Amino acid sequence: MRKNPLIQEICIRNSRFMKYSKYLLVLILITLVHSCKKEESTAISLEIPAIEIEKVVDKYEIIWGMDFLPNGDLIFGEKRGKMYLKTDQNNTITELSGLPSIDAGGQGGLLDIKTHPNYVKNGWIYMSYTSSTPYYALKLSRFKINNNKIENLQNIFTATGPGGHNGSRIVFDKSGLIYLSIGEGPSTGGGPTGINKNASDPSSPWGKIHRLNDDGSIPNTNPILPGNASRNSMYTLGHRNPQGLALHPSTGEIWESEHGPLGGDEINIIKAGQDYGWPALSLGKNYDGSIISKNHDSSGISKPIYSWIPSIGTCGIAFINGNYYRSWSGSLIVAGLASQKLHRCIVENNTIKSEEIILKDLGRVRNVIQGIDGALYVSVEGPGRILKMKVK
Repeated sequence: MRKNPLIQEICIRNSRFMKYSKYLLVLILITLVHSCKKEESTAISLEIPAIEIEKVVDKYEIIWGMDFLPNGDLIFGEKRGKMYLKTDQNNTITELSGLPSIDAGGQGGLLDIKTHPNYVKNGWIYMSYTSSTPYYALKLSRFKINNNKIENLQNIFTATGPGGHNGSRIVFDKSGLIYLSIGEGPSTGGGPTGINKNASDPSSPWGKIHRLNDDGSIPNTNPILPGNASRNSMYTLGHRNPQGLALHPSTGEIWESEHGPLGGDEINIIKAGQDYGWPALSLGKNYDGSIISKNHDSSGISKPIYSWIPSIGTCGIAFINGNYYRSWSGSLIVAGLASQKLHRCIVENNTIKSEEIILKDLGRVRNVIQGIDGALYVSVEGPGRILKMKVK
């Protein structure tokens, strides 16, 4: 019996439909699985990390500056004037020879250490320190390491005059320019009765954030501060004792932490040519209890984006970049000397919305950096230690 052509065509189409339906079903299943994995990955990144502490360096004196080399080696310095290299391969710690003369009196000494972002190509490492040879000065120098010796030492910046509040931190921006924070020098208080006006004096290098090319020369985009005839290294003014600098990983802006007197510790975003108010303005009081100012409401003054009353003793700061700490990504981490705590500040649109304590009861917290492995490394005093905050 001959089959109906219409029925034959319907059967053929049904067969093709069943065949392609199988492929379509497989494709839908693959898409759903991929989507679930993506959602699962996003959920993990929003988790609060569980932290455990690993002691990386122990039983040293005050560790002010530290940084990593691209191969994972850790370079760190003691304020008293000694520098060390801890190898990543076998964890040995070796003292480096060849440091210049360092004056560690008061708040001086061997201060910050920073690896050049192009270290693999040029081998430069930078350090800030105070020296009394032949007169008191805060210096920024660069050097290279060869067989555990400091060589090719070059001084690229000097601020002369009596010290006291010295700062100082070093940070590179995304274009490779160096920012160096320097404090006001002698501490005499703020407000109308304050004697030391270095921070507001455009002719003084003290109480400023300086910006330099990596060889110490002056960038041709630096501002000319009011009162100066030409541009120099001074990028901003009005700083009391800025001991923290950090590069915002998204915006590329430089953020700064600054000690107030009795209260009034600050976080500032550094912008070219701006005046941040010291010694005329501060939310803190002088040590004799006298009021400095009620606020920062004054023409031409940049207000802090965040302040602490009472003081926490703001020192080193670092942004968390990447997903190692999951939900903490983008947070600003602030070391507290007086609080003896590590503060995590939640940042949204260049404002600090809130903060929490993520480390405490271990001593004065001097500095914090993010390592090349994504983990935070924290310098704590009493004795000098470097702690790694590992995610479990």
